Amino acid sequence: MSVLPLHDRPDAITEAQAAPRIDARADTQPVEEKPERVFKRPPSRPKRLDRTLLVGAVLAVAACVSVLALRYAVPHTVDLLTVTSSRFQPELSGPGVLDATVRANVGSSLQGIVTALPFDRNDVVTTGDVIAEIGAHDLSAGRDAALASREAARKAVEATAADVTRMQATLENARRTLARQSELLRSGVGTQSAYEGAQTTVRQAEADLAKAGSALLQAEAQDAAAAANVVASQALLDKSVIRAPIDGVVVSRTLNPGDVASPSSVIMTIVDPASIVLSARFDESVIARLEPGQMATIRFGGNGEALYRGTVRRIAREVDQETREFTVDIAPVRLPPNWALGQRGTAVIDLGEVPGVLAVPVASIARRDGHAGVWVESEGRAVWRFVDLGRIGGTNVEVLRGLATGDTILLSPEDAFTWMRIASRERTP
Repeated sequence: MSVLPLHDRPDAITEAQAAPRIDARADTQPVEEKPERVFKRPPSRPKRLDRTLLVGAVLAVAACVSVLALRYAVPHTVDLLTVTSSRFQPELSGPGVLDATVRANVGSSLQGIVTALPFDRNDVVTTGDVIAEIGAHDLSAGRDAALASREAARKAVEATAADVTRMQATLENARRTLARQSELLRSGVGTQSAYEGAQTTVRQAEADLAKAGSALLQAEAQDAAAAANVVASQALLDKSVIRAPIDGVVVSRTLNPGDVASPSSVIMTIVDPASIVLSARFDESVIARLEPGQMATIRFGGNGEALYRGTVRRIAREVDQETREFTVDIAPVRLPPNWALGQRGTAVIDLGEVPGVLAVPVASIARRDGHAGVWVESEGRAVWRFVDLGRIGGTNVEVLRGLATGDTILLSPEDAFTWMRIASRERTP
């Protein structure tokens, strides 16, 4: 067997190529290899109930039992009321505002500058008092011119009347002359021409008298026109002085001296305090229950608990098409010390006492699903019962259906619930 030289052996070449690498690694620190960690599964524990879960369940059950015991087993002390049939005084309540049935919005029929305003708000005036004056120098001058024209027309009447008197005298003289000429002509002393001349004079005098009479009629007509012009001028001038048309109180004044008044402007408003009413609004469904003369009580907003008695004066005969409400005028027996038109108030009208009515306090009514009801005591527990309500009277409301005499209800239904145990604290109506 022949031996190959070292450089001709393949494994020798490989070792030769690998030798430099081994030498290079010899120059660096050798890397320590970590042994591979082997994880072992822990041994299985024997199956058993989790004590923590069991304790939690027991506590939860105990809590539920305690809550249920507190809710249903422990009595709740409440105020109770035994429902009985008694006399009931129904009422109707509605909002309203103060108004006046006798009111005068005083203005000017002329346009001009306001020169005087003797009265202000809250002042009392009587019919005929001067409450405003409008500058009217031009109207005064026109009235003076009318007076001058009237005087000239009057003098013209006097002059034409004198002419008529003179013409009447001339005619009488001409007629006497004609009569003499007629006698002379019959006696043969007079001439025909003289007689005819006397006739002509009479006819001329008659014509002059007729003309003077026409002039007198014309002068009298002009005098009448001048007199009417004076009256018209004076009436126009009188409009510059504005007087109170009624007795009352000035509740508003919209202009001041120096302002320009016009026919469309209101200078001040006067109302008669005796005509002040509370105009209250009610639903059309109750109109049949109302009539004039019914007693009422009025409470004004912002006036504390002060009540004012009143009577129904008038029931309106028109229903608002939008709100389906009508108004009732209630006249107060007396007004508050401070009042103002438009002031809001509430009217409660007494409809008269009715016997044998089941009524409960309004505070005892609760709502469920939009329907009224009460909490009734049944064998020591609270039970819900629906009721139908009727009229309201003060703090009570009429019960039409749902309750009977002898039923006991809870006065405060806010915290009540079904089957709540009740500790009785009964009250009588």
